Amino acid sequence: MMSNVITRVTATPVLVPVIVGEAARWVRREHLDRTIVEIETADGIVGLGEARGLWPAKTISKRFAPLLIGAKADDHDELRRRCLRPLDFGFPERHCDTLAYAAIDLALWDIAGKTQGKPLYELLGGAVRERAQFAAFGYPPDPEEGFSEKDVPRVLAEQAEKAVEDRGATYFEFKIARYRSHVDIPTIRAVRKAVGDDFPIAVDANQTYDEETAAEVLKQVADQRLDNFEEPVRSLAGIDRLAKAFGVNVSSHCVDVDVLRAFPNIGASVPDICIFGSLSTLMRHMNDMSRMGRGTWLRAMWELGISWAAMCHVGISSSAISRPSQSLIDYAENDLIIGEPWSVHDGGVRVPARPGLGIELDRPALEKYRADV
Repeated sequence: MMSNVITRVTATPVLVPVIVGEAARWVRREHLDRTIVEIETADGIVGLGEARGLWPAKTISKRFAPLLIGAKADDHDELRRRCLRPLDFGFPERHCDTLAYAAIDLALWDIAGKTQGKPLYELLGGAVRERAQFAAFGYPPDPEEGFSEKDVPRVLAEQAEKAVEDRGATYFEFKIARYRSHVDIPTIRAVRKAVGDDFPIAVDANQTYDEETAAEVLKQVADQRLDNFEEPVRSLAGIDRLAKAFGVNVSSHCVDVDVLRAFPNIGASVPDICIFGSLSTLMRHMNDMSRMGRGTWLRAMWELGISWAAMCHVGISSSAISRPSQSLIDYAENDLIIGEPWSVHDGGVRVPARPGLGIELDRPALEKYRADV
């Protein structure tokens, strides 16, 4: 039976403008740069995938596609072996290839769900909650757009209030360290006052502080009940020391289990759906974190609609997720998906029980945002 044989692999790079209210940008990002993948089988089933960046389009078209065409779409292990060479840690392209292959892996899962008539979350083990839970996210205002340091606490507090009122947010996370620490301290206090004493808030410094500055901030906001502090400094050892010294929950984007074992005070690992190039490996990693007694949730990655759908499926099927995940889907001008966007309401997303990812590509939008690389 040849119906599940791969007949076409297409990779389309896209640039989708960013829409950010209140000039709240961490960096001056103008576009979301992504690669959209379509894999078609002999019986006409098309699986959708998405990778970060424009560069994966060439890797997928030139290297992966010839290895995939003619192979069976349901043999995930064999297809992965064909595309990903067994390179050791001394080869940086190992990581690049894995990130590009993530779009292939996702498209194969989409095909599997459509073939079996099951939504992706069922293939991942079944729903363990009604909604995929996501935090509202806040960014400090951009000084290049006329904002000053004194505006920062007010702007972030307004973002928090708006998220709760408009979207029913149950968790608010926001960036700090764009300005100096003496701005971040009153900002954390202003956000806490805006949402109330019992509402969970978290901050993310993107490794910007030095250890001394991070310690001073933690000392000054010790009474503000931060639920989590993501990557206050660049060093994992430094993050671990800060967590131990101040008794605060800290998280890292590090996904190496062996490394994390060496830092017992880092309380959570925050992966994205592309980092392993495999949804199965992602689910295993999150389960490993849970077995270690540590938290885990999904990291935002300037996603478009295909990745967003996958994040929602993982969000309702992983029992290891310990708090609402991150998302920036609202920052895109267009998600490239037909129909109403999967929006967050009351803190989460109800995933439609449709086969595969449950989405359909908007082809006119794909052509509109196609990039030349």
